Amino acid sequence: MTVDVAISQTAGAAVGTLARREASRILRHPVYLVLLVYFMVIAGLEGSASGFQERDLVREVASTLGLLWIGPATFFAANLVASSARRAHAESQLAAAPTTGQARTLATCLGVLGPTAVAAGIAGALWLAEHVGGTMSAAQGAAELAAIPLFALGGGLLGVAVAQWLHWRGAPLTVMFALIAWVVVVSGRGGLRWTAPWSVAPQYFGDIPPGGSHSWHAGYLVGLGLLAAVAAVLRYPSHRRPLLALGAAIGIATLAAGWAQLP
Repeated sequence: MTVDVAISQTAGAAVGTLARREASRILRHPVYLVLLVYFMVIAGLEGSASGFQERDLVREVASTLGLLWIGPATFFAANLVASSARRAHAESQLAAAPTTGQARTLATCLGVLGPTAVAAGIAGALWLAEHVGGTMSAAQGAAELAAIPLFALGGGLLGVAVAQWLHWRGAPLTVMFALIAWVVVVSGRGGLRWTAPWSVAPQYFGDIPPGGSHSWHAGYLVGLGLLAAVAAVLRYPSHRRPLLALGAAIGIATLAAGWAQLP
């Protein structure tokens, strides 16, 4: 029993160390950084052209990053990090490491918390821009702003799952286009718009059906992200039964949140 506990603690420490390294790799990935600079420049230029004051310009930049950059950037960066060993044909070398493939995948999933923390910082900056002074109209609440870090969390976890299961060239782009199509298809269908894995804040989209719950929508986004994480680690045979049971429980909770959020 003592030996098993020691082994378990050692494995947990190894996953934690790997997770910190994976978070750093995602945050320093060129795709992540290039998209960050691109959207910051675009938002800044548009805000300046519109004659925004400093506070409104901060809101414009933070909104653009939260809505357009954080999810796709984290998705592609996490996907490329998770698939780097396979693309470099280094999986046979990693097989000799003391950590299993499932543990390394779990570490990458945990590493997504790095860009999620960055997204939380963007949401915090947006909250300050909208609430400090109390003079800005249409300020968002905490549940609406929570969608921004959840975009990063869900996007990154989906990127890891795609790296584990879809090994053909162009798979990440195909999945991203499918997500965009999902948003477009439901955007004009009344309450079904709330089922999209994106923002439903009326501050950005005036045609959002009233009456839905932003708190339940945040829970719905959490569920989608956790389902992607379970799918990623299910790529390996270890612990498959408990993972399937966990996935089923998360799936039921996600469906419940998806139903409860509807107007």
